[in-house]
Amino acid sequence: MTETTPICAAVLTTRGSAVDVLLQDVCETLRRNGHHVSGVLQRQAEAVDTCCADMGLELLSTGERIEISQPLGKASRGCRLDPRGLAEITARLMRELDAFPDLLVLNRFGKGEQDGQGFRQLIAAAVERNIPVLTAVRPPYLEDWRSFTGTLSVELPENTAGILRWCAAVVEAPLARAAHG
Repeated sequence: MTETTPICAAVLTTRGSAVDVLLQDVCETLRRNGHHVSGVLQRQAEAVDTCCADMGLELLSTGERIEISQPLGKASRGCRLDPRGLAEITARLMRELDAFPDLLVLNRFGKGEQDGQGFRQLIAAAVERNIPVLTAVRPPYLEDWRSFTGTLSVELPENTAGILRWCAAVVEAPLARAAHG
């Protein structure tokens, strides 16, 4: 990682964008190039008889999907995020950090993180271990992201080339890593 490149990056996104597909493409490219990528990508089911589609997070290490939404009923207007599912994922990813992946990818920095929960502890643990973190942030949470990460973060446009340029600056090449390992 270069001295001038921040260790964290947030892809600026909007509701309904294809950022999940974009992050998946980035992860696949990095893996093809020999990198060890840890984290989660969001997977959303089709809405059936509820107001919102069910949400799950897929662990990049295993492909396992863990549900993070809870059924609150058709008339519900509250947050459907299930803190138990998120806590399970966070605990598993904390253990994965012990293997020092090249990059930690988290689907979003959002409401949970804004409220001081969610992936905040995981992001901090990754930074303490010098593991780069890539996530996506929507406008309502951008100021909280900036406040949380300070000078440790850069904001990226929603395009693969820009994200991969940042990754190239912060993720050590597999051959160099093996030589130092």
